[in-house]
Amino acid sequence: MTRRLLIVSLVLAFTPACRNLSSFLEDQGPVDGMTVTPAADDEAPSKEVTLRTDDGADWIQIVSGEWLRGEILRVRDDSLDFDSDELGDQAFDFGDVLRIISPNHQVVLTEDGRIFEGQLSADGSSIWIEGDKTVKIPRSDVLSVLAVDGDGISTWSGEVSAGIAIRTGNTEQTDYSAVLAATRETARTRWASRYSGAISQVNGTETANNHRIGSTYDLFVTKRTFFTVPGVDIYRDPFQNIGVRVTPYAAIGYEVVDTADHMLAVSAGPAFQYQRFDSELASGGATDSSFAGVFSTLYDWDITGDVEFNAKYNITVPMPDIDEYNHNVVGTLSVDLSGDLDLDFSVTWDRINSPEANSSGIVPKKDDFRMTIGVGWTF
Repeated sequence: MTRRLLIVSLVLAFTPACRNLSSFLEDQGPVDGMTVTPAADDEAPSKEVTLRTDDGADWIQIVSGEWLRGEILRVRDDSLDFDSDELGDQAFDFGDVLRIISPNHQVVLTEDGRIFEGQLSADGSSIWIEGDKTVKIPRSDVLSVLAVDGDGISTWSGEVSAGIAIRTGNTEQTDYSAVLAATRETARTRWASRYSGAISQVNGTETANNHRIGSTYDLFVTKRTFFTVPGVDIYRDPFQNIGVRVTPYAAIGYEVVDTADHMLAVSAGPAFQYQRFDSELASGGATDSSFAGVFSTLYDWDITGDVEFNAKYNITVPMPDIDEYNHNVVGTLSVDLSGDLDLDFSVTWDRINSPEANSSGIVPKKDDFRMTIGVGWTF
């Protein structure tokens, strides 16, 4: 009973104080900062925005009205590749870029084969190139734009990636993998070469040793149509009884999809395939050659600004023995780590549909699968 009386007494005592505090706050109300704060001694900064174009940087304005500072890498197939110091590599649909201001050396190629070199400016409908004189052309006439250094007419890019896995204990296993890639571009051409290889050892015994070199020289005749003249694929895998397989070819290609985030290209054409086997065949021969057809697809997907996926599929079909085809599939997921470093996850599938038995009568398996993880450096 005493405790209840104490609680009631405390409530009755504090109630008037709470009521007085509430009334005080209501009387005060919100404070008008404009009234009680002194006026500024100086004027506010100008609302006009000035772009600094004397420091060698390129500027682009996108449809949202935002301006980005960085470096224009290229324009091809209605896609503009841009390197921002803060945002990294970005790709935009060319139609989504409203303004361009570039004090740097650019090479512009038009659909009808004209080439211009100089500094570049653009609005929503036209492009101005400042060289020996200033010319103006419609944006719809542009086939490609390429940023180059100095007075050169080409640019290089590439990647070096390496991976290693070591296991010790009950099993001694070491796996090595490497990828070297380089691309040289001009306003109309693209030369790309790539090497990939893998070597594995288990308890001191080699269990894998394969190497592939591919090179293509593409000539663009329209924004999306190109000729590969020539291309070549070189492959070696002793465990598939292939000492060396050389496949030169020519092809016509078309970029079916080409947006800022997705690119899908297909190509096909005639080829010649020569093979030298690692050991003499059970039939007694050591080489083989035939005419063939080649078909390839390439898909690139910029998932986010830091994550990219690309996949490539190649198939070679000898004529007339089409059941002796071979194909190669490579899928790679690249994650930006820091600066020019990437973390690459790659899966490779090689298939020889009719492997040749060696002189001992051993027939290799048709399929080889490989998964690699490596750190890559892009340039």
